[in-house]
Amino acid sequence: MLRSDEQWLDLADSFYSAALDTDRWYVALDALATATGSRSGQLITIGPDAGIPINIMTNLDPEALDEFVACRGGDPAVNPRVYAGTRAPVLKVLAENDFLTVDEHARHPHYDEFARPWDIPFICLSTLERHQGLVIGLAVLRSQAQGHITSEERAVFESLAPHVRAAVRMQIALEGNGAALVKGTLETLTVPAFVCDRSGRVLELTTQAEELLRGRSGLSLRSRRLSAALEVDDRVLNDAIALAARGVHKPGAPLSQTVVVRTEHAGSAPLVLDVLPLPSAKLALTPQPKVLIVARGPRTDTGKAAILQSVYGLTSAETEIALQLAQGASTESIAQARDVAVGTVRAQIKSALAKLGVRRQVELVARLHGF
Repeated sequence: MLRSDEQWLDLADSFYSAALDTDRWYVALDALATATGSRSGQLITIGPDAGIPINIMTNLDPEALDEFVACRGGDPAVNPRVYAGTRAPVLKVLAENDFLTVDEHARHPHYDEFARPWDIPFICLSTLERHQGLVIGLAVLRSQAQGHITSEERAVFESLAPHVRAAVRMQIALEGNGAALVKGTLETLTVPAFVCDRSGRVLELTTQAEELLRGRSGLSLRSRRLSAALEVDDRVLNDAIALAARGVHKPGAPLSQTVVVRTEHAGSAPLVLDVLPLPSAKLALTPQPKVLIVARGPRTDTGKAAILQSVYGLTSAETEIALQLAQGASTESIAQARDVAVGTVRAQIKSALAKLGVRRQVELVARLHGF
């Protein structure tokens, strides 16, 4: 329990510090648990699909967090604590005996499957904020020996909850600048770019990107998500965004993924997109910029290579040879540089011509210059 007003102020300040340095949330929550005579402090965010982007539970085995997800702890239809908290007014403080009878507490499946096995059968909770479909909650979890929270301990929780809410709102305000900051930087570089959150929704886009959407680029926005005109391109684009949002990166592979988006309009050149993950905060309470998508024309060799492989199905060797031909290299010099027989290069050129639907090398070069 808190022994003085100075201790209370220090604890309140620890949450404001956590808003500025997210590594400090665990320490602040654990101190709240101690101040209320509880086993564990908890900060949780729950999405509209019962997803749990954040769940800090102090002084518990990390396996408890995995088990909480496995037993659908974020689903109000499964967890009566979530059901009560998500329906209560902001800063309304609740304990088990406010929303469950003694018999319900003894028999409810969530307590049998999760709360009692991890020895946290009692709680005191409050909803701190509702933001962009997320419910952000605060709780202290109590062991069987600690029992229901006492009136004195509950008063401590009630007095600190508004300050934790203020800290949460401060962090949300600071996080809100992230996507705008990325957009502003790219805007000064006159780059057509999109900043997306972890679900692929576009948070910000540059003026050049807006112009791209208004033109015949093959890109459009549907329900705030980027969509390609052709179904096959749309699948590739969405897969690339999902991979970048998860931060998945294979060792040795380029950080960005290249996606080619074709238009349904004849004569329009394909669009080349670079999709790459953005660094994110360790603990973000709101949807954060997770993916950067930069659009560029196919004029560079990288863009042309992406089109040759994605649209026309050229192999990497055929692509390199085609680009070398476009730069004026002869068949013999290409063979020498690649340390292969001239006949091998000619066979690869013949294959590339067929895939591009042209008959002569001069037509291949003209096609590449037309990209």
